[in-house]
Amino acid sequence: MGLIVRAILDMLKGIPEKKGEPRADMFLPRYILLFGVVLALGAVGCLVAFAFILHIGFIVAAAACAILSVLAFMCWSNQKIIILDDDRFQYITFTGTKKTYRFSEIKSLRRNNDSLTLFVGNGKVHIESAAILSDRLIKKINQALEKNA
Repeated sequence: MGLIVRAILDMLKGIPEKKGEPRADMFLPRYILLFGVVLALGAVGCLVAFAFILHIGFIVAAAACAILSVLAFMCWSNQKIIILDDDRFQYITFTGTKKTYRFSEIKSLRRNNDSLTLFVGNGKVHIESAAILSDRLIKKINQALEKNA
């Protein structure tokens, strides 16, 4: 019983399936995916309720849940940072756009209420507060910030 509970908790926290092999150096935990699944089920539930009650509010709620579900899935599956080598990393936005930056281009880091913004070259890297960052990425960012301070 304890193994099942531990496996579920690990899945929700976003621990990768293969120990020591995260899917990226920065990625979003699986509970973002779970949130998207719950929203999709909510959309289906609203459509079923509409079939019985015929109130326009259920269609609006179903559409909102479906859109938010797709956005949550896109964020979970796409938004990540991958370290390519000692000097470069690739940032993939939630829409799937890939941008490559150099650690030497990091200018500053700003803390927002719900996230961090890393200013790199002419662009910005958005890091959600829920994101899981590798020790290697944290070390590289800190080194670049100290060097460019």
